[in-house]
Amino acid sequence: MKKFFSLAGVFALVALLSLSSCNTGYRTDIQHLLSPAALPYLKNCKLIQVSSVDTSGGNNDRISIDPGKKVTIFDVEGPGMIVRMWFAIDSRDPYFLRRIVLRIFWDGESKPSVEVPIGDFFGCGFKYNPYISQYLGMTSGGYVCYFPMPFERSARIEIANDTRQEVDGFLYQVDYQKFEGALESDVAYFHAQWKRSIRTNYDSNFVMLKAEGKGHLVGVNLNVQSYNGGLGFLEGDEMIYVDGEKKPSIHGTGTEDYFSAGWYFRNGEFAGPYSGLVYKNDSLGQIAAYRLYIMDPIPFKKNIKVTIEHGHGNQEIADYSSTAYWYQMEPHDPFPRFPIAGQRIPLRIVKPARMYEAEKLKFRLEGLKSKVIDMSNEGPEWGANKQILIESRDKSSFGLDINGLKEPVYDLTLYYSKAPDYGNADIFVNGIMAGTIIGYSPYILPSGKVTLKDLKNQKQSIDIRFVVTGKNTLSKGYFIGLDGISMEPKRVYIPEWYILGPFPNPHKAGFTRRGLDSVYLPETIIDLQKDYHGATVQPIRWTYVKTPGNGCVSLVDLINPHEMVVSYAVTYIHSPDNRKTMLFIGSDDGSKVFLNGREVYRYLGERVAEPDQAEVELNLKAGWNKLLLKIENNYGAYSFYARLIDTSNNLVVSPNQNLPTESSK
Repeated sequence: MKKFFSLAGVFALVALLSLSSCNTGYRTDIQHLLSPAALPYLKNCKLIQVSSVDTSGGNNDRISIDPGKKVTIFDVEGPGMIVRMWFAIDSRDPYFLRRIVLRIFWDGESKPSVEVPIGDFFGCGFKYNPYISQYLGMTSGGYVCYFPMPFERSARIEIANDTRQEVDGFLYQVDYQKFEGALESDVAYFHAQWKRSIRTNYDSNFVMLKAEGKGHLVGVNLNVQSYNGGLGFLEGDEMIYVDGEKKPSIHGTGTEDYFSAGWYFRNGEFAGPYSGLVYKNDSLGQIAAYRLYIMDPIPFKKNIKVTIEHGHGNQEIADYSSTAYWYQMEPHDPFPRFPIAGQRIPLRIVKPARMYEAEKLKFRLEGLKSKVIDMSNEGPEWGANKQILIESRDKSSFGLDINGLKEPVYDLTLYYSKAPDYGNADIFVNGIMAGTIIGYSPYILPSGKVTLKDLKNQKQSIDIRFVVTGKNTLSKGYFIGLDGISMEPKRVYIPEWYILGPFPNPHKAGFTRRGLDSVYLPETIIDLQKDYHGATVQPIRWTYVKTPGNGCVSLVDLINPHEMVVSYAVTYIHSPDNRKTMLFIGSDDGSKVFLNGREVYRYLGERVAEPDQAEVELNLKAGWNKLLLKIENNYGAYSFYARLIDTSNNLVVSPNQNLPTESSK
């Protein structure tokens, strides 16, 4: 009996060692499948493809998906590893890239490990745009993914059609390697998550991923649309926090650098495409780009937080959406609630980040009824996802007063909705016909806009009146849907300057510059006929400059060299009495403002110049007041904006201190 048990024990041990050896072999198969160096080695697995092939023998190799329905296209048992996904999509919905959703579930989990709009998963949610990267691509009408996705017990892929139309054709191939042995204990599972912030009007970084557990980040793609059409968001740094660190373990040097560029624009010129670029539309301020961490994955043992600034110091207001790709051990924390389809589609019209929301305004309804409508399902453009619906009738009218206005003249833009039961209305401002609303559309749209120019502020108020004039013959009603009103002041910029520079902007330590706090001679003596010694061997003199119509005084062509320097701009303000007024300034980069030799404002930092970046109170004395600007530049563009508020219209601005009566003599 002892020999029998001993022999049985030997057989059991051999079987166990054989199984262990088999499992070990299959473990190494994952590496053999993924490593180019292992291509000549035999593979101990079986490749299986699940596809939309027409099993009847015909050529209809597709499935259709009804609106609002989900279909499972892949449901297999493990162990195994998905090695390729390929899709082609025939949809009439213009926003199907965001309205169709890809979800992947591992090992029977009830919550997905992958949940991303299908366009964003493959690289771009704005528009189908062919490109190819190492693991993802949009290729000649198709979508392809080569991220390896191992699983132990099961894998299921679900496609959700959140469009309002049938997806006429969804073609797919999913290739996976079938293993016979278990995965080794440290094989992590593939995850992907989509996030969006439609309007980044806040001070904190945009968060692309926040995950708990053990794993490593392998990629990110980012789709950004600016609210001002510019590309200031490219100045934002990525900051990645690992395992609860208070300071980022990775702190980048700018968004364009993060996606493997250097300067998107160089000296005002487009510097060319870069390896991480998927799509760009400069007229709309849109960019889609990716960053893969293949040779440099970012491991985490407890948690990871992946963030990026929206512009330097989070100054830019834009629409940010991201997809993060990572591997981690299960279980993972459930993802936040996925946005509804209307909140996923790209912006069709970019509305100002700051505007009067219609539902918060006080309308004079004159017997009409109104109600606030939730527009969340219709799109992301409506302010606070709401609009006010005026249940107007033919020939009816209603009014609106906008109060508390401080500037003398405004351009007013009214944002309204279009719909199958909306009508038309004429708009009167201060009693004068100023514009027209055309309300009909076969679908609900946010794209109605009418701009009313040169509206005069009458006692800090503007009166608006709407008179319904009829409707399109196809419209079912006369309703008026209003989203909001933006008020842009009619900016009148300081018209003339004398400019002097360059002066040194020396390094203090590292990249800290001392130029703004170094006192140069123009801060004590201004002599328009005098030669000054600046940052160059040659002497420099004051140069007379007229401000262009757009208000941007570009110093690039006036100052040479124009990088790592500071320059001065001077003019004079004549006031008939002692008073307070406001100066609005914008600068690239840092700036100081001096009034009558006293510093009244400073900005230390890097930014792209835009109008009205800062509001500075000026205490003017009766007579002439010296206004001196000191503008710092580091690299690239170099410019400033400046304007005064003159509600009484009796201030005189002249760099030569000439009053109108004197200049006319």
